[in-house]
Amino acid sequence: MIAARFILATAAQPGAPSWWKLIGAFLIVFALLIVFLKLLGRMQRGGGGTEASLLRIHALGPRRSVEVLRCGETVYTLYRSDQAMVLLSQEPFDPRRHAPPPPSPALAGWLDRLRGTDRRHRG
Repeated sequence: MIAARFILATAAQPGAPSWWKLIGAFLIVFALLIVFLKLLGRMQRGGGGTEASLLRIHALGPRRSVEVLRCGETVYTLYRSDQAMVLLSQEPFDPRRHAPPPPSPALAGWLDRLRGTDRRHRG
């Protein structure tokens, strides 16, 4: 009887939050974190806007390259090094001219498996 009174007295102290409130607050914060991460993932995938992709990279040496970048319907050719990035040309996108090169036959199956487009494993 004395132990029960002690437990009730300590549980009902003013200013001390109950365990249910703490657990509820933790669950609310965790749910908000999950919602925030989902929204951030959608924005990162591109919820509209222009399409941007790196078409090709030609390595010229250590930390130097020429890159072909597509942004929307425009293709930019850039020279990139540690000190600078220089625009070499700008032209409209042409699907035939700017198509990616076909993979070599030895790597074709391996690349398809990495992309998830391997036709042998589909039913």
